[in-house]
Amino acid sequence: MSKLRALWRNGRGMLFVVLVGIAFYEMLEHFSSVRAVISRTTSVLMPILCGLMVAYIINIPATILQGTLFKKAHAAGKKYVVPLTVVLSYLIVFGILTAVLIIVIPKAADSVKILFDNFETYYNSAAKWATEFWEGLNLSDEVTAHAVEISNKILDNVEVFTTNLAPKLLGYTFNAVSTVADILLALAFSIYAILDKNRLLAHSRRFVRSVFNEKHSSGILEVFSYANLTFRGYFAGQITSCTIIGILCYIGMRIMNMPFPEMISVFIAVFAMIPILGPWLSTIPSAFIILMTSPGKPELVLYFVIMIIIIQQIDNNLVYPRVVGDAVGLSSAWVLGAVILGSGLFGIAGLIFAVPVTAVLYRLLADWTNERARQRGVPIIDTVPGVKYDLRGHVRRSFKKKKNNASSGSGRLRTKETKTETGETAAADKAGRTEKSENENSDNK
Repeated sequence: MSKLRALWRNGRGMLFVVLVGIAFYEMLEHFSSVRAVISRTTSVLMPILCGLMVAYIINIPATILQGTLFKKAHAAGKKYVVPLTVVLSYLIVFGILTAVLIIVIPKAADSVKILFDNFETYYNSAAKWATEFWEGLNLSDEVTAHAVEISNKILDNVEVFTTNLAPKLLGYTFNAVSTVADILLALAFSIYAILDKNRLLAHSRRFVRSVFNEKHSSGILEVFSYANLTFRGYFAGQITSCTIIGILCYIGMRIMNMPFPEMISVFIAVFAMIPILGPWLSTIPSAFIILMTSPGKPELVLYFVIMIIIIQQIDNNLVYPRVVGDAVGLSSAWVLGAVILGSGLFGIAGLIFAVPVTAVLYRLLADWTNERARQRGVPIIDTVPGVKYDLRGHVRRSFKKKKNNASSGSGRLRTKETKTETGETAAADKAGRTEKSENENSDNK
């Protein structure tokens, strides 16, 4: 029986690895079915997931308010601090969204309407300008005709795209209206989630510690803590960066008297949420819109591209390092790969969450690699510049600290007992010497 138990104990890890490998192979073999199941489950859980996202976003200004304006009251344990900061955070966030909806969106919508209503005029003007441009280069008739044909094909494709875009936008609007119930459910769930945040976190920690041993539970909690720091820093920084890019773009277009500044600025700001690729994906169609609506001023396109490059340099070198900092810690190649892979597998959700998820996985992989390198005596190189957060090292140091505290505590206890015994012995010796000296004095007398 003992041999069977030992065999089972030694084979559990290998059996687990084999089962995980089989499950992973089956998932890859039936990836379309797995993706469909995940999609259906996500659609059912969408109100809860959106509520958690809203609660996570609202928690950022609420935490800032608790640590600044209500710091003393929060430290004193006043019960009104958490509800008050939550209400103020909702007012701040929804106030900003309302201002955007009232001020920015109507002007952008008017620009889109003007563009659609006058698209035929813009199309004819752009086609005429392209023909005059190629004929003015004094090229051969064959080359000129071929260039004009290419220009007309490009304009025809733009016309088809714009014609099909209007019903799609209308369909998106109806879909947004039909999901009002889900939005209300998500808001209600977010309120309850953020008000009951401490209890939910305590229950989650208790569940992890009850399922796993102390070492594994501490490691899991450290991973979630690092993931929280990464997601919070990334999204807060991206939103701030996109807002600044949109404002600078609007100011620059207004100064240079470019067409449709509201629509293009919103377009640039929204696409700036996509790292690396986003600015250029929005710059190319925006420049083409400017060229179509201002055919007699092709220099505006050059000014616009130069302006976007300058704004990107300001954002990359001044804004982004300050607001995001080391929250991501990925090189440009990793970010670009994460964006391409995430968008290909999960669409818009992949574009939004690919970078922070990749940052967390990369950090875990780097820590595991460093741990293996320490065991094998290989020199360790910091693969994530600027990131000083070592999950496994942090857990290991915390356990060593607890162990040292326990041993030092017992050592202090033993030292105290030794000191007590030494003191008692010294007192007894002193009493004996005193008694002996008194006896000698009495004998002398």
